[in-house]
Amino acid sequence: MFTETHAHLNDKAFDQDRDAVMDRVLKSGVTKVVEIACAPSEWAAGEAFCAARPETLRCAFGVHPEYIKDLKPGCLPELEKYLAKPCAVALGEIGLDYWWEPARREEQLALLAEQLPLCAKYGKPAVYHARNGKEGQNAYAELLEVLKNKWTYSPAGKFRGVLHCFSGSWVDAKTALGMGLALGVNGTFTYKNNHDLRDTIKKAGAANLVLETDCPYLPPQSARGKRNDPSYIPEIAAMVATHLGLGNTALAETTTANAMELFGNF
Repeated sequence: MFTETHAHLNDKAFDQDRDAVMDRVLKSGVTKVVEIACAPSEWAAGEAFCAARPETLRCAFGVHPEYIKDLKPGCLPELEKYLAKPCAVALGEIGLDYWWEPARREEQLALLAEQLPLCAKYGKPAVYHARNGKEGQNAYAELLEVLKNKWTYSPAGKFRGVLHCFSGSWVDAKTALGMGLALGVNGTFTYKNNHDLRDTIKKAGAANLVLETDCPYLPPQSARGKRNDPSYIPEIAAMVATHLGLGNTALAETTTANAMELFGNF
């Protein structure tokens, strides 16, 4: 049994066959999915999607830094309403993106700081996005520094949140693990030249990992150029298990247990 911890199944890429995709996902052995609704325009759809398959789906609600230019007054009070919904398991994805929006650094930092208190207020972990810049800007270092100083959420369990689609260095990973963050591993782990990432994930160990796809983006190596979906989780997991010297069942059990500790059992 696998858990997909980061999907965008409400993306328009799935408008023609969303139900068929979900049926295929369940047949693949992925029985739990966390949908990410990270723009105000996605929140209602995320709630409705979960209501259609409550035994399988839960949702994270937040404002991704990419959408900072589209924010309108009243967005964050509206976000709070969604974080109080029964389907809500996390705040997210939120964070810093210096690849697409480097000029909006200060705005991104302000938006991040404004959302962080919602974790403690609603008892939810956070799903974090960090993407370094084209000119060497280090989103990971800046994100982790903000969290160190401004993130007060302190749950009883091991994990406070997750660095989704982790692509940072071992220094970034070690700092994140020390702050109670899991690392999200997806199809990028399988890419031919991603040796440094594989080495970092091996150092982190299965006890600190959750599986994801970030679909419809970032399919595994075997499907490069195609639409991604959560049915690829077992393929990703098999390569992770091999690299870590584990059996597929052991990795599935460990990463699912991590996901349930992070997001709660559902």
